[in-house]
Amino acid sequence: MAHTLYIGKRLSFDGQLCTVRYSGEITGTKGQWLGVEWDDPTRGKHSGEHGGIRYFECSSKQPTAGSFVRPTRKIDPPRSFVEALKAKYASEDFEDPDVKIVFTVQDNTRDRSNPQNRPIRISGKEVEEVGFDKIRKQLADLHELRIIILDGLCMSRPTARRLEHADETAADIWPTNFTDIKEACPKAIELDLSRNLFEEWREVASICDQLDKLRSLRVDGNRFNDTSLTETERQRCLKAFSLIRTLKLENTLLPWEEIASISMLFPALTTLVASSNLYCTLTPHNLTPTITDLTLEENTFKALSDLHALTSLPNLQRLILKSNAIQDTHTKDSTLPIFPQKVTEVDLSYNEIASWSFIDALETVFPGLSSLRVSHNPLYTGLQAADGRALSAEDGYMLTLARLGSLKTLNYSPIIEKERLNAESYYLSIIAKEVNFSPEGMREQVLRSHPRYEWLCEEYGEPVLQRVDAVNPNSLAARLIRFKFYLGESAKKAADSRNGGAIEVLEAELPMSLTVYSLLGIVGKTFGIAPWKCRLVWETGDWMPSVAEPSAQAIDERDSDSSGDESEVRRATSNVREVEIVAGTRLVGTCIDGSEAVVRVEARSS
Repeated sequence: MAHTLYIGKRLSFDGQLCTVRYSGEITGTKGQWLGVEWDDPTRGKHSGEHGGIRYFECSSKQPTAGSFVRPTRKIDPPRSFVEALKAKYASEDFEDPDVKIVFTVQDNTRDRSNPQNRPIRISGKEVEEVGFDKIRKQLADLHELRIIILDGLCMSRPTARRLEHADETAADIWPTNFTDIKEACPKAIELDLSRNLFEEWREVASICDQLDKLRSLRVDGNRFNDTSLTETERQRCLKAFSLIRTLKLENTLLPWEEIASISMLFPALTTLVASSNLYCTLTPHNLTPTITDLTLEENTFKALSDLHALTSLPNLQRLILKSNAIQDTHTKDSTLPIFPQKVTEVDLSYNEIASWSFIDALETVFPGLSSLRVSHNPLYTGLQAADGRALSAEDGYMLTLARLGSLKTLNYSPIIEKERLNAESYYLSIIAKEVNFSPEGMREQVLRSHPRYEWLCEEYGEPVLQRVDAVNPNSLAARLIRFKFYLGESAKKAADSRNGGAIEVLEAELPMSLTVYSLLGIVGKTFGIAPWKCRLVWETGDWMPSVAEPSAQAIDERDSDSSGDESEVRRATSNVREVEIVAGTRLVGTCIDGSEAVVRVEARSS
């Protein structure tokens, strides 16, 4: 039998889980110490080093994951599965902070000697739970439980550990004659064993071995020391996990090789979650080919080529890579990964994408891509047009849509035909402006940076590409704006009768240093409208999205917990971008981009 405390043992102190990494003396101190790595890496003091001497290594990369504690420190007592089950679902003393219950003051006339009438105390006050007898009866009947959540209950199953059978040579480590779990909750279909004290994978397997209706298993936050199995145990696992379709292994810090090996024990597995495991690249170990939905959030991938091992999954359809550090499609030492045509949905939100070339390459990396989420990336925080004009988040949405012709959904919003037409027209005008503002001889290079340009020209016609002539910044021409003013419908009605309708258009070159007040005076005098009644609207010639109300149906219910401040579920159409030139002392040159402007004159309503 193993010693009470050993390297790799899982412990809990005051509800905080940890793993023993060292046992012995520490230079400069007296007595024995335990070096532990906390599951919460912010709880400790160091990374296993003290006084310049390293005593142990931590799995976490955080510099504060380790601590030294005395072996005599009181630990939280471990529970068996059945003990944890009863504590959670059949104990009056167990409190779940996620359950909200309505209470009323208890009648003091009831018989206190009867356990059923024993008062419940909250903050020293006696209260009675509405319908408590009914709830008590339901929870006590563990046989009817279908969804069982036993996270954070200090659960372990030492009878199934190899450590407990170190002197035995049997091919089967965990007992085959136990029925304790099956007798307690035979109807369970979903099981959450997260954040407990399991040390070996066979502990989890021995629990599932008795639950023949199980469909979903969650073991997040468990830090396994041993996931190896004998061939006999492996065959038992294939049977025990035969109906499970969803497996979650978040924050286990297991190497990818072990995640892949575990997945092979689930013959019907379709959904795997392996988030928060500190992966920066995936080793070439294959997951079970049955997987269709894979989530790898909150790891540290920097390029899509770090995920090359996933390109061999024949049935993968949905890939969630949210909250990584992805910024490139591939590194200098790797090739561009090409995923199967079946991969249709990809989530790249909250990464480090900063270039349009990355977006353009997505159709090559994911040839079947039809649904993309790419919000909250640096690319969309500082967009600019070729003339230096700032572009909005809606502009970025439209340009993303236009660059990826196969998309049917972007940031949860279904793309309608009119929306795509407007986006692609807008994108074509942006390309034309980029060419026009580029240095001489750069035209072909600019067009090569837009892979869809030729297709867009065939669909919508080739735009006029004429480079803006270089102008001496010290010349008079550089300080003038060529204006074309024309009357809108409201201004035509308001025009002074002395004008007689003879003047409806004014073309003039005016200095950039003119104030808007002065500009209004010129326009008002020319068209016979009082300056304070004039409203000047600059028609930029650019197409831009016009956002309508979000569609509730557009939100994928699997991600309904997304941040509430995300304005990414939208329905957009496009209009010509218009900017009102607001009356004031501001210089005209700061209101207009470029050297030419078409301005519509409208009359303000009285």
